[in-house]
Amino acid sequence: MTVLHGSGETRMDAGRIGVLFVASSLFSEAAANELIGRTKRLATNDALRGRLDIAGKLARDRTSCAEALQSLDLGEIDGLVVQLSTFCTAELLHEVLAAIGDRDVPVAIWALEESDEIVTNSLCGAQLWASTLARFGRRFTFLLGNPEDDALAGELAAFAAAARARARISGARIALVGSHAEWFTNLAVDPWALRKALGVTIEQTTLVRFLEGCKAEEAAARKGAERWAAARFENGDAEGGRLTLGGTYARLEAGLDRVVADAIAIRDWPEILYAEEFRGTWPALGELSDRAVPVAPEGDVMGALTALAVRAFDPASLPFLTDISGIDRANNRLVLWHYGVSPRLANGPRSLDPVLKQESFPLRAGAMTLLRLSLRDDGSLRIFVAEGEIEAERSRANRAAGYFRPRGLEAEAFVRRFIDQGYEHHVTAVYGHWGNAARHLGRQLGVEVDHA
Repeated sequence: MTVLHGSGETRMDAGRIGVLFVASSLFSEAAANELIGRTKRLATNDALRGRLDIAGKLARDRTSCAEALQSLDLGEIDGLVVQLSTFCTAELLHEVLAAIGDRDVPVAIWALEESDEIVTNSLCGAQLWASTLARFGRRFTFLLGNPEDDALAGELAAFAAAARARARISGARIALVGSHAEWFTNLAVDPWALRKALGVTIEQTTLVRFLEGCKAEEAAARKGAERWAAARFENGDAEGGRLTLGGTYARLEAGLDRVVADAIAIRDWPEILYAEEFRGTWPALGELSDRAVPVAPEGDVMGALTALAVRAFDPASLPFLTDISGIDRANNRLVLWHYGVSPRLANGPRSLDPVLKQESFPLRAGAMTLLRLSLRDDGSLRIFVAEGEIEAERSRANRAAGYFRPRGLEAEAFVRRFIDQGYEHHVTAVYGHWGNAARHLGRQLGVEVDHA
């Protein structure tokens, strides 16, 4: 696993999925090779380009299987897709499992769709492999479809995204700066439970120690001030406001640069927020959310872990922590509202209140997913996910706010389900629809996925 640094200077994980082709001498090798050619064309799909490592050989016996597996470099891939290019006995499955060894690599079994003439008998072979894996107690994902199917391409992309996320969060290091926000006791996480569930380590440091590292030169403060060049200041002192925010941004950036972790949860209020030398903490956190290492405010460890998973889904995404703070039952929509959101997600002007506490802007319209990795009281992991849209109509709420319309569920039913299930009062929001990737992640981890 790659360790990310506070500065964001990091080697990006390869995030690749191996694709192995298996077949039997009892069925047409020509048909299998034809399928391999079609699959190679599938690998150029926009959602899959650069994500698939195609085995260099068709596995038809133990020798060719060993050569094919060696061509995939199993130690570097995040997941393995096995296409039953024709029916194949479990002899080669044993070879695959021996090559994987103790590594808990997500495995998908891919069967082709034959609706009339049976040439490959791929589906029957997939059943043989799947039932054998089940007897071994090995989790797997079943994929069904032909290389030209858009739905199959989507499933492959979701499997790959989930495998990347699983690799990123498994064994991750989450830095907890301070603790959860004052009396946000629902955000407290048992470090041993999280370690048992995902191998995650929580490395806690005090606010005092963190703040000791928040030192910045005047030049860094002036550079930081440029980030608010286009913002409006309600107190009329734009130059002074920018310099104040720039100083706070530079100091927090310096402190975060000293933290070595995969993601960071920070207790930003009340201690930092109301300190005179950190005026504008919340707007600064919005700018700092663009960093390679996710930062979750309010000491939300699971929020930080969820953001890490989301960044694996899409490295270019800008996930943010948000509250579901309002409901408009008449129009079947919810109000999302929070601070610490990247202004790159704004669809309108940015404004700062007179005391520089709140930075407000409307969220841009578009597809959105709400996600939460959560620990139950017994220490077991679960995932909540809901897809929907941020509407173009702007909410009058301050901070970063927008109307969210859930997909496939009424807004009130959504909220009631979220509350009844006892999820914490935070979700991680990300643009795009990632519900299928979340479901694949749950399957790979062997945990419940609660989809609204």
